[in-house]
Amino acid sequence: MKHKFLWKRVLLFVMCTIVLLVGLAGAAVFAFVSRIQPPAYNQMPVMQNVAVDKTNPPAAKLNQPINILLIGLDDGDPDNPDGPRRSDTMMVASIDADNKTVNLLSIPRDSRVIIPGYSGYDKITHAYFYGGSDLAIHTVTDFLHIPIHYYVALEWQSFIKVVDILGGVNLNVEHDMNYDDPYEKLSIHLAKGNQHLSGEKAGEYVRYRHDELGDIGRVERQQNFLKALNSQMLQSGTILKLPTLITTISNYVHTDMSIGTLAKVATIMRNMNADSLHTEMIPGDFATIGDVSYWSPDIGKTQTLIKRMFGGEVTR
Repeated sequence: MKHKFLWKRVLLFVMCTIVLLVGLAGAAVFAFVSRIQPPAYNQMPVMQNVAVDKTNPPAAKLNQPINILLIGLDDGDPDNPDGPRRSDTMMVASIDADNKTVNLLSIPRDSRVIIPGYSGYDKITHAYFYGGSDLAIHTVTDFLHIPIHYYVALEWQSFIKVVDILGGVNLNVEHDMNYDDPYEKLSIHLAKGNQHLSGEKAGEYVRYRHDELGDIGRVERQQNFLKALNSQMLQSGTILKLPTLITTISNYVHTDMSIGTLAKVATIMRNMNADSLHTEMIPGDFATIGDVSYWSPDIGKTQTLIKRMFGGEVTR
């Protein structure tokens, strides 16, 4: 069952929740990114008769690593508001209570993977579009060969609101960024250098992908933003903004975590600091296959990375 969080329930729970949602699930608000046209409905691959695996067990104890799939959602097709939506951002966060660390693995949305129940390879961003959170979890589990205990999905609208409530964020813009797309109503104009960005400008920063690195450069900027947001969240003045933050986030957050589990996980994270967060990205390279552009994972390097971050392995 999906839950939307209500800040009025328990004041203590509010503190724990905001640490989790802004300190960790803030990663998923990267969903405020450039939007491409989703697969046409009449071109969606035919689902084979394969059941979605829902057997990933919850972590037996909260002092064991807990893996949470963070999903950033786009706003869907404006011509079909009730239609399926894509994940513009996908990350796996592993929370280790014993070591007081959070390992965050970014999966580029164009990663070429097998989506269970569908023939051939596809972009991982389409897993949520085809089958929601269940299929997204199954796809990531099969790809990385690690258990996913829970998921947290955030809608992209929360991005600007959260950053503005926090009073903006300090970021180093690595180079001038200029891009205009009247069709998408997208206008990005940022100058190089250290600066304090509003929610709108921070949105431009994480949406920008019009340089030689494309979406991979955007993933790196997303990780830079997460670290900056995490530092901003840990400032003492944030406690005065908790009611507004929780009220705002509650409109855009969905999860399969129970209220009790969420509070326990957030309590673990409350004991962490900005240095507790470690970020990585699926290694690979750009590839064009059948006139479709992909991020092609390097399986050997990915396997090494998974063993280091999660203690598992990956196969293909």
